[in-house]
Amino acid sequence: MPSHFEDNDFFEDIGEEGPPCCDSPKISEEDGFYVCLNCGFVYSRILDDSPRRAFTQEEIQKRKSSERVYSPIGPRTIIRGSRDARGTLLSPKYKSKFNRLAKIHRSLTTSYERNLWIALPNLQRLQKRLGIPDAVADDALRIYTQTVKKKLTMGRSIDTLLSASIFAALRVHGIPRTAEEITKIAQIPKKKVIKSYRLILMEVLPKLGMKVQHFSADRYVDKFNEELRLSMQCRNIAVKLIEKARDSGFNSAGKDPKGIAAAAIYIASKICNENRTQKEISQLAKVTEVTLRMRVKDLQKYANIVD
Repeated sequence: MPSHFEDNDFFEDIGEEGPPCCDSPKISEEDGFYVCLNCGFVYSRILDDSPRRAFTQEEIQKRKSSERVYSPIGPRTIIRGSRDARGTLLSPKYKSKFNRLAKIHRSLTTSYERNLWIALPNLQRLQKRLGIPDAVADDALRIYTQTVKKKLTMGRSIDTLLSASIFAALRVHGIPRTAEEITKIAQIPKKKVIKSYRLILMEVLPKLGMKVQHFSADRYVDKFNEELRLSMQCRNIAVKLIEKARDSGFNSAGKDPKGIAAAAIYIASKICNENRTQKEISQLAKVTEVTLRMRVKDLQKYANIVD
């Protein structure tokens, strides 16, 4: 239910002259805006609903006594030992009892809850920066929570397991995103993420009934072609090059599919006169220029293309 403001607290933030709408404004929160229900005047956008930051001792005490504590998994109860629900100071007799209750309450919070209170905001941040769909983020959360329940977090950081869970969820949904993209945003070494991903692959995904999809070079062609802003003709030529090389006996086992796709895109861009440099393509595909040149030679050999 939307909340209404009938006192003057809201108007203190919008100016001393008062509201510029009707005589009896009735302010409500509607779709992220402060709106007057009587005349329809829109005051401002609601930018932040999180608890206010406090700096002085007075602000800290006011925040403790008047604001709820939120977490991404819902509001939680916090027992404090200095003030009651109305914000008044407790007498020494009751203060000691409330301190005891607060200590017991803190001890009842499980490590699983504490872990999720830290992990879920980080997951939301990574989802926003990586542009991941909600369905993938939901599965990444399922994978991560199962990882925490199986106590696989020992000796591993939360961000590392979150990144590995996101990478696994992307593989389950068949979205061709590279591990380098995730590790660059999360600022975590790729080696640690891949190691955690393999652990999730063996210990977690079978329990959840999930299966990852293994991408061939064809899947990466679409991704690279779009990011390089090449034509559809260039994309079709690159796919045909890979198929022709495969039919001619090119063995791609043990070779990075990103490197094969990058080589096919490079050759196709030259054929279509949409030239892209080796450095540009190799940086996009997260492969070295040496690998790119080797795959180009392989495709030229098996697809019978003369440079």
